[in-house]
Formats: sequence, structure tokens, C-alpha cells
Amino acid sequence: RDWPSERMPSPLAARDFTFPPYDLRTLANGMQVLAVEHHEQPAITMRLLVRAGAVRDPQGKPGVAGLVGSLLDQGTTTRSAQELADQVDFIGGSLGVGAGADVTFANIVVMKDSFAVGLELLNDLVRNPAFAPEEIDRQKEQTLSGLQVNGRDPDYVADAVFARVVYGLHPYGLPGVGTPESLATISRDDLQTFHRRYFVPNNMVLAIVGDVTADDAFAAATRVFGAWPPAEVPALALPEPPVPGRRLVVIDKPDAVQTEIRIGALAIPRRHPDYLTWDLAVKILGGEGGNRLHRVLRSQRGLTYGAEADTQARREAGTYVAQTDTRTETTAEALRLAVDEFARLQRDRVGSRELQDTQAYLAGSFPLTIETPNQIATQVLNGVFYGLPPEDLARYRERVTAITADDIQRVARAYIHTDRLSVVLVGNATFFVQRLAALGFSGIEVIPIDQVDLLAPNLRRDRRKAAERGGLDVPRAVDRPVLAFTAVQANPRPGVEPASANTARALVLEAIAAKGGLAALRAVRSLVAEADTTFRLPQGPATSRTRTSILYPDRFRVDATVGRATLVQAYDAGEAWVQDPAGVHDAPAAVRDEFAAGVRRDLIPLLIDAADGRLLLRLLPDVVADGETYRLLEVSGAGRPTVRLWVDTRNQVARQAYDAPAPTGAPVTTEERFSDFRTVDGIQVAHTASLFRGGRAVLDRVLTRVQINPPLEPSFFARPR
Repeated sequence: RDWPSERMPSPLAARDFTFPPYDLRTLANGMQVLAVEHHEQPAITMRLLVRAGAVRDPQGKPGVAGLVGSLLDQGTTTRSAQELADQVDFIGGSLGVGAGADVTFANIVVMKDSFAVGLELLNDLVRNPAFAPEEIDRQKEQTLSGLQVNGRDPDYVADAVFARVVYGLHPYGLPGVGTPESLATISRDDLQTFHRRYFVPNNMVLAIVGDVTADDAFAAATRVFGAWPPAEVPALALPEPPVPGRRLVVIDKPDAVQTEIRIGALAIPRRHPDYLTWDLAVKILGGEGGNRLHRVLRSQRGLTYGAEADTQARREAGTYVAQTDTRTETTAEALRLAVDEFARLQRDRVGSRELQDTQAYLAGSFPLTIETPNQIATQVLNGVFYGLPPEDLARYRERVTAITADDIQRVARAYIHTDRLSVVLVGNATFFVQRLAALGFSGIEVIPIDQVDLLAPNLRRDRRKAAERGGLDVPRAVDRPVLAFTAVQANPRPGVEPASANTARALVLEAIAAKGGLAALRAVRSLVAEADTTFRLPQGPATSRTRTSILYPDRFRVDATVGRATLVQAYDAGEAWVQDPAGVHDAPAAVRDEFAAGVRRDLIPLLIDAADGRLLLRLLPDVVADGETYRLLEVSGAGRPTVRLWVDTRNQVARQAYDAPAPTGAPVTTEERFSDFRTVDGIQVAHTASLFRGGRAVLDRVLTRVQINPPLEPSFFARPR
């Protein structure tokens, strides 16, 4: 409390700046040309935008615009890709091409004395792309390779799924690079058709920025592009984005050690009159100069290395999104805190100091965004493309500092609705799904990462395609959050319905959560249970006091007192021994095998292995017993006995059944029934159990004391020598 505390110093006064004047003219063929004089360096930047991007992809073929953009510098009808690269290198220039959601672009930067050559190269790129078949194949292969890598990258998957969740099947929500399925259908004719329709001068904006006069820039543009005839551009008919609605999608990546988090919703397009005020509000939430999210999640709680929020405004629509990542076990806490910050911004009026600090940062840093010709070209082109008033750039500082706290609260209340947020989480779902429910999140959709299909309406692979891969996606109709998983194994056992495998793992997760959660189960290293046991013998009941000690994964020992005799049964990693009044001796082979089977049937490792995908799961028909309905789950695997788990309406494993050898040789069904569940160090432990063999009661056991993770040494389980 004696540590000195001071407020951070106030920002320095912003330095004056003058946005370079620019001139905008339209050529006779409809091409818009911007000229910005910037004589500080003997360099010239030329940036050409085509008003057609991924939103213009043909129906069902996302990736066409992306391929067109990537192929612009891969050869023209007059130059090969190598010749293009050599010529750009020879003049000391740089070249860039690509495509986005709304635009396709080509940029070239050259020294002043190569201006004419650079402009001719730009003209050749955009007018005469070769779309050579071998280059198309190479670009497809590169894209497919990137998709394969990105498909396992939680950051990429989180962004891609968030866009789909927010935009639905609107083109803004589809992957601009395409998918493996869509790329396979794209032909050279598709690329040529896209180029022919949209690469026309009246659908383009050219910016020339640098050490050139405006008159020389316009004269050069007219000479190079002026003879290009205009053409009619097809009208853009886009579906409306879906009405914002609450949705929480979890992409299950079992090997993830942290969770990618995305939170946001639809907002406003770039040219909306509220955009600057809204952008400032989001900066306060999680951007430069403000960033409440970072302060709470990183500085105060230490849950992440960083958190941010941003607006993603496009021509026809926009979103806002907060993003961070956190340890798997803190996923629910981080999500809850982030959503609370959305609510606080919407609910409470922002303080004057916080507002002023954010405004000062934005106003003061703006000159840094227009230092180079390339940066100036970007700023001016954005203004022209989005149809913004020309004076907005020159007046940016005044416009930002004029925003009031009332303005921030108005847009926050208009565009933030915490009951309609979309949330995407990519991580190990088994660790945090039930914790999300405990914190009030419901309607959770869980999709295995290898079953994500960005073109499917429900984000899941087509039923028939999934069946070919050994798994289907058929969630059960239940009144609790649906957890739908793919089959645990690529090749399920004969006779196992794939749909059963989907819901089977969901049932495992629910049982694990009821047991205490996967993290708690993994933390169990040893267990000691003391019990009173009653054996139901033909000659009458016999009682015993037992102490069972377990050292996971493969050691146990039972010390029993029956009358005045002390009996010991032990299993030590493959060896079994007993101690009785006759002394200590090896257990018979049949007893040793039964001990080993008992180790493999232990519920804690059984549930962990099932969650980790090491076992085959099969959902059997529900059964009704003693007036209660149970969901029946069969668990099996190589070297593991087949076990049937009875899961009650509270998601507790209330019974466990298996077939065990009998003296007659024919297997006999053995069933353990559990009740009186109590919490011991976070684990639900059944304190009463009954064992039935062949339908006949064999014993009853009542626990009197349970210890989790007591100190146990391996030597305790070794046979005395």
C-alpha cells in the first residue's frame, strides 16, 4: 500500500500536419484516376483497384476472385512470369497483386525514372493475364496446401468460422480463397469470364502517388489506359446478411492447449455516417489508445498475453469482433469477462479521461499513416472506393476530437447487444464446455475441427461425405445444449451406426462433466477408499472391512478384514499376488486376468481414454429400469474389455455392466450399481455400490472414507519377498 502511485503523463500536444492535396479525374472511358504529389522521395507508387472481389464469385465457387488476383503476376499474353519478375527487378521496383472481399488489386512501386515502364507493366498485368493452365494448377496446389495447414491452425479456423457465423451464407462469410471442394470445380474459363466481366476501365480506380506532377500523372494514365474501351458491369445482387442472433459455436480441437476466442456481431458498413464514432467506441473496448479488454484480461487477471477488438467494415456491411486466446482451463472465465466488457461499454457512459486518451492517440498517430506514397495512396483509394467525402482525410483529427461521451454511448447502445453476440471458440472442448454452461452460456454447438465445412448451412460436412469418412453429424433432439461429435475412430466397428458414434462421445463428455470434469479426472493419481462390505453368500451374509488403494494407471491393493483374518489381494503392473492364512503366493492365472480386467474397467481412466479418442464408442438403445430411463453406452478397444455404462438423467454413470468368465466357461453378465454420489476433492464418488452377477446380488459396499491423491509408493503394491 506504500508503493508510489501516479497517473500516466498526459499525451503531448499533437503536431500539425497537412494532408497532401490530391486531384481526382475520370478518363473518357470511365476509369477514375487519382494523383497525389509527394516529392520527398524520388519514387512513385501506382495502385489499381478493380471493384470486384470475392463477393463477385460465381454461386457455389468461392475462390475465383482469389485465383484471378494471385495469377495476375504469373504471366501475361506478352510476358512469362519469369520475364515479369526479371523486368521488375531490373528497374528496382516491387510488385504486388491479390484480391479481397470487395476488390482485386495490382500495385507497383518504381523509381521516378521508371515511371513509364512501371505503368506499362501495370497495364499489361490487368489487361492481358495469360491464366496459363500450368500456373492455374500451381496456384491451386499452393492454395490447397495452405488450406491444409490453416485447417489445423486455431487462429485461422476461429476467424473463418466467426465470419460464417456472423454473415451466414452471405459472400462476406465465405472463404475468399475457396475450399478444396470449390477449387476443384474452378476452371480456366471461370477465371477468364470473371476477368472479362469486371476488369474494365469504368470499374477501376488508379492512384498515382509520388514524385510526379498531377498533370504528368494524368497524361501518362490517359496514354496507357485511355484507349481501353468501357463495358457494362453486371449489377451486384447480394443477399442480406442474417439478422444478428445469439450463437455460440465451439470447434473441438482435442490436441489444443489454449483456446482461440472470437466475440462480435454485425455492425455497419464503412460509409455509414456513424462509422468514425463507432470505430472510436470499439477502440475504447479493445483498440489502440484504449483497450479495456487487454487491461482486464491481461493486466488485471493474467489470462492472456493480449486482447483486442476492431471494426471490420466493408462496402456493403460490417462487423465488430473481439479476439484473444487463453489457457484451455480459463476459457470460460476469459469469455465471461470479455462479454462483461461489451455490456459495460453499452451500459455505462465512458469517462472523459479514457475518451480523451483514446482520441489523443488516434489524432496523434494519424500522421504516421500518411508518411509514404504507398500509405497516402491507400488512404485516398479507400476514401474514393467507399464514396467518402474528400475532406474527411484532411479533417480526420478535428473529426475524432469532436466526438463526445454521449456520442460513444449512443452508438454503443445502437450496435452492441449482448443478447445477440456471436461467439466462436476453438480449443479442447472437453475441458470447458460444461464450465460455459455453469456460467450461463447455453445453446452450445460443438463441431469437431475435422468436420467443419464453411460452405454448409450448419457448418458441418454433408451427411453423405461424412459417412464416407466414417462419421455423421446427427445431433440428438434434447432439451439441453447439443454436443454433437464425429465418430471417435475413422473406421467404426461393423454394425455401429455412425450417428451413434456422434452422440456417444457427446454422452461421454456429459458424464465426465457430471463426474467432476476432465481436468479433475486427469489430476487423480491415487485413491484410497475404506468401506464396509457385505457378501451375500448362500449360507448367509458375511461382513468385511476393506481398504482399497489405487495407484494409477496399473496398481491396486485390497486389504480386507473378515472376522479375525486379514486378506490381501494386489495387482502390480501385470503381476498379481494374494495373502491369506496360508501365506503369500502368486494369484492363479484366471484371478490375475480378472485383476487386470478390473484395472482396465476403472471408470476414471475409462472416461479419460474415451474422451481422448482411444476407445470405440457405441450408443445403444435407452433402457428403463426401476422407473428410471438410462442412456446406454458401450465402450471397447484393443486389449480392453467391453463395458456398458448406464448414464442416468443427472449424467452420472449409475451402472456399469460387463461380461466376465465363469467357472462353467460361458461368460456371465456382471453389473455394478452405484448410488449416493458425494463430492470428494471435486470428484463425484458413489458411496454405495452393489454387485450383481448373472442377475444375483453378490455384495453391497458402503464407503466410509475416501482420499484422493494420498501419498502411495509403488513398493506398497509389490509382492513381499
